[in-house]
Amino acid sequence: MKLLEGKRAVVLGASSGIGWAISERFAEHGADVIVAARRVENLERLADKIGGTAIPCDGRDHDDLKALAQRATEKWGGLDVAVNSAGIVRSSLIKDITPETLHEVADIQYFGFIYFMKHFGNALSESGGGSLINITSTTAISIPTGLTPYSAAKAAINFATKIAAREFGPDNVRVNAVAPTFVPTAMNNYGGGTPIDEARVSISDDNPTARGFIEQTPLGRITTVDDCADVTLAVASDLFGDITGQVIPVDGGNHLLRLPETRRDTQRA
Repeated sequence: MKLLEGKRAVVLGASSGIGWAISERFAEHGADVIVAARRVENLERLADKIGGTAIPCDGRDHDDLKALAQRATEKWGGLDVAVNSAGIVRSSLIKDITPETLHEVADIQYFGFIYFMKHFGNALSESGGGSLINITSTTAISIPTGLTPYSAAKAAINFATKIAAREFGPDNVRVNAVAPTFVPTAMNNYGGGTPIDEARVSISDDNPTARGFIEQTPLGRITTVDDCADVTLAVASDLFGDITGQVIPVDGGNHLLRLPETRRDTQRA
């Protein structure tokens, strides 16, 4: 069964990692997909692979995001699904934070996500409803050290997701967040993992980062980009038609225990 047959979807941050995998999964399930990001070459390769449309977009820029929403609705006459998987990670202890680091992260992880919810929430409202999904992080649920620029911005977006769910709910727009833990990706290659494609990296269980997460995860395994794509697919689909305002961890239950100390040295694409 194709869960998004006939649906029109935009995925921002699609040029690698989780956004790439989400775009693949949406296309496999029948969606017409616009993929957006700053890396045009990667976008075009992905669009060719899935039969989608590549549109360059800076996820930090209010007007770029507005233009992306307008181009999507002009192309299709409406919109059903919008996913924001854009992001960067910069690690820093609070005592060492610089204004440059904080603003670099906040521009895309906070301001950019708010702008995305504004423009795509409005576009979905005008289309009669749909599903808006923010890709956040379990580091905004657990309490990490050394990740304040990233995790605090993600925590703010988790809260803003709930506000947006209330505000856009009367227009039949569902707003949720999918919150992955550490995920090996081509952009996030730690400990000698082997790149598979633009989304995926093979990482052994004895990798120090992998081992730390396996030991602190009830399901005892590493979360993959495909796990994230599958959950995002379900949230985007009509299977989640009565679910809004939720932050859904994709982490094998790691948030029930704790983040390994190695987390301060890792990034999630």
